[in-house]
Amino acid sequence: MKLAIVHNLPAGGQKRALYEQVKRLSTRRHLLDLFTLSSTDESFLSLSPFVRKHIKTPYNPPPHFPMSVLSVYTRLPQAYRILAESINDGKYDAVYVNPCYLTQAPYILRFLKTPSLYYCPEPKREFYEKIPRISNLLTYYATYPFRLPIKDIDIRNTKSATRIITNSYYSKAKIDKIYQVKSYINYLGVDNNLFHPAPVKKEKTVLTVGDFSLHKGHDFLIRSLSLIPSEKRPKLVIIGHSGVEKKYLLKLAAQFGVNVEIYGNISDSELVSWYNRARLFVYAPHHEPFGMALLEAAACNLPVVAVDEGGISEALQNYPHAVLTDRDENRFGQEIKFAIETSYLQSSIEAKNGQFLSGWSWDNSVNILEKHLKEICA
Repeated sequence: MKLAIVHNLPAGGQKRALYEQVKRLSTRRHLLDLFTLSSTDESFLSLSPFVRKHIKTPYNPPPHFPMSVLSVYTRLPQAYRILAESINDGKYDAVYVNPCYLTQAPYILRFLKTPSLYYCPEPKREFYEKIPRISNLLTYYATYPFRLPIKDIDIRNTKSATRIITNSYYSKAKIDKIYQVKSYINYLGVDNNLFHPAPVKKEKTVLTVGDFSLHKGHDFLIRSLSLIPSEKRPKLVIIGHSGVEKKYLLKLAAQFGVNVEIYGNISDSELVSWYNRARLFVYAPHHEPFGMALLEAAACNLPVVAVDEGGISEALQNYPHAVLTDRDENRFGQEIKFAIETSYLQSSIEAKNGQFLSGWSWDNSVNILEKHLKEICA
């Protein structure tokens, strides 16, 4: 197939998923071209090695309100219309569309005449749930009315897709209800060649991965750890790419006497090193649609304690070394303490992990992705 790939994703889990998919599509005799805005971040896991050409259209979002929002309503749709015209004229079989961080579903979906498969990991959550905030709380609510039209833009763009896929039954239920569409599930995977056990010394450390935002639940982890006696309390390492709550999290940790280290934009080798050095992976985001970091931790034979919300239980189904709890700091702290004190034999964990990880293959995921792409072309 001759495929156009479209995205405006920041660094993070969604971009990693797209990278893994495009990498494998490129080995299956498909002709791939990448279409982005000029400002799209391709520094993190660039797709360039896997595509024939990269077509960009000029668009640089203004950095300050109100022009930053006004541009989403005026210049952004024009930029996506130009990209759509290039695709429509290019005789592509299908377009694989991923989110735009400015609107969630990108405008290009409404301008395409070529069949489109839209990967929707979640709705634009700020319009459907209360997202915890500290650092930019006043600015956020002051500008919210000006951003509210994006809610309807996202809905219209989503409905314009030929077909929609998502990452979990949890996400599917929300997407189908909010957008009044039928979506299909295509579970994500984990690269075992990258994420794997390494013979390094374990540290008295628990690890979590996610942007430095409160919807990732890092403040909950800090409070939970504070309930463990100080002499038994492990260090918390937080790894992410972006977010505005880093200073607040460090201040909260100091207030509760929890040793926290925060690292941003580290290399994959450093990330794998932390997965192997930590004694435990802890995870407490609010209503996470899936959680690829859980699969990465499992691939490194790391036990997991997580809050049972969103699609987390789906990602951890059949994982023998996971404990799921309610969002209760006392219970969560007790489970961390127990896991840290338990001696896990890595050989035993590895022996039990094989069957679990075989169900989270990127090749299997791309097989399903190919099936949907071929069906919308028929």
